[in-house]
Amino acid sequence: MTVEALCNTADLEDAREKLIHSFGGLQDDLLDEPSVVGHWSIRQTLAHFIGWDRWAEETLAALERGETVPGPIEDETNSAAVESLARATETMRQELRGARLRLIGRFAAMTDAERADKRYAIAHQQLSADEFIDRLIEHDLEHASEIRAWRKAKGV
Repeated sequence: MTVEALCNTADLEDAREKLIHSFGGLQDDLLDEPSVVGHWSIRQTLAHFIGWDRWAEETLAALERGETVPGPIEDETNSAAVESLARATETMRQELRGARLRLIGRFAAMTDAERADKRYAIAHQQLSADEFIDRLIEHDLEHASEIRAWRKAKGV
C-alpha cells in the first residue's frame, strides 16, 4: 500500500513549502536582521537548513548501505553551510526545495514495510524512515513558526 508513503512525502514537501513561505517577500535587510530564530537571522536559519539537508541526504545514503551513523553534531552541521550565507535568496530557496525533493524521491521509492522498519541506526537510536521523515517535518515547522511569529511581531 502506498497511500501512507504518499501522505508522508506530501507532508514533507508541505513542511518545506511552509518554511519557504515564511520568509517570502522579505527584503535582504530583513533576512539579515539578527535574533529572529534564537540569535540567528533568517538567512542564517536558511543556511542552517542547507547544512542539515546535506547531513540528512548523506545520512540517508549511509543508512541505506546499512551503516550505523553518529547523530548530527550541530556545530559541524551548521558550520558546513556557512558558505551558503553569501548566496542570493533565490538560490537558497532553490537549494532548499531541491534538497527536499531529492529526499522525497528516496523516501517515496520505499515500500511501506521498508519505511516502517526501524532499520536506521543513528547514534544510539533505531529509527524507521517514517520517524526520520517526522523529524524533518518537525524541524521545518518549528523554524517556520518562529519566523512567522517574528514577522507578526514586526508587522512585516
